[in-house]
Amino acid sequence: MPIEIVPFEPRYLKAVIRFSENTWARPQTEAFYRWRYLECPSQIGLLALEDGECLAMVWAFVQSYQVGPRRLNGLETFDWFCLPELQGSGLGVRVMQAMMNRPEFIIAAGGTADTLKLLPRLKWRTHGELVKFTLPLEGAALSMNFKRRFGLPTSVGKAIFKVSMKPWFHARPKLAIEGSDVRVGSDVEPEILQLYASDTGDASVRVPNPRFVSWLRSGFPNRVQFLPLYFRIRDALRGWSLTCIYRTSLGWEADIVELFAPQASEDVYTWMVAETVRAISAYRPDRVHAGASVPSLQQALHRNRFIRRRAVPIQAWWTGPADLLRPIHLTNDTGDALLLTVIDKAIS
Repeated sequence: MPIEIVPFEPRYLKAVIRFSENTWARPQTEAFYRWRYLECPSQIGLLALEDGECLAMVWAFVQSYQVGPRRLNGLETFDWFCLPELQGSGLGVRVMQAMMNRPEFIIAAGGTADTLKLLPRLKWRTHGELVKFTLPLEGAALSMNFKRRFGLPTSVGKAIFKVSMKPWFHARPKLAIEGSDVRVGSDVEPEILQLYASDTGDASVRVPNPRFVSWLRSGFPNRVQFLPLYFRIRDALRGWSLTCIYRTSLGWEADIVELFAPQASEDVYTWMVAETVRAISAYRPDRVHAGASVPSLQQALHRNRFIRRRAVPIQAWWTGPADLLRPIHLTNDTGDALLLTVIDKAIS
């Protein structure tokens, strides 16, 4: 039979499982496969099939974006892969081109070296960059780096961090924002959607999907926690953040996966980042990770003493006007960034 490019359906699950087990080091349980492929409320998968076997695939989360005054659907691609023996055959390009034939715009942040070279050849447009940050708080990971680079025992590295670095990284900016209040939420509450109800400013921004977050939470509830924070000024909701907190071999770590306030100044974002770090401090995370594509949030993270690690390009595909998407407000929640965090920590 000729190779077919088809949308994922439950009847193809066994072929997808075989492909996954030959490709990635991920959980290999019925519960995981059901959660990953059957229960997600907003995803699309395209498969290249031949004689019942999956040869290549690409997936995308379907997300809503507020683009100026308009609400548009976008796709965030991930798990774009071809069997090793077929790499260079063009089959991976075929599944991506099938995804590109859909009506939604598509976004990819970062990716493998091959992905970064191939997407421009498919006429994707570079649309800024997503800067990745880390805030070391306890020094365990840093001491491991000292051991690898300089041969220092981890106990010495931790002592150096405690004496000479910890006080500096733990200091937060003190901003006096009149009438401000911060509340910890029990869930991603529908109230936050009002922050995205109209023009959100100069940047396009993804609208949160509480069902999607609930799905992520349900995957590994004993290993991963989500902490939503709600920021108010004079009783009016001003913004929110969402942090994923998880266990690693070095203890707790945290990832600020959402942090947004419409038309926010650098000071507002600096306040929100500082309060988010304070809220998760009870877990004593070794490190806090974050990402930002807009300059005001990048600078707010810098003011909170986050270390810039690297920048990855944001690439986008759409067939409309060149300025359709404006700058894009992205954090550490794009594509499979959070999904891989959940999966990797579940099997570590």
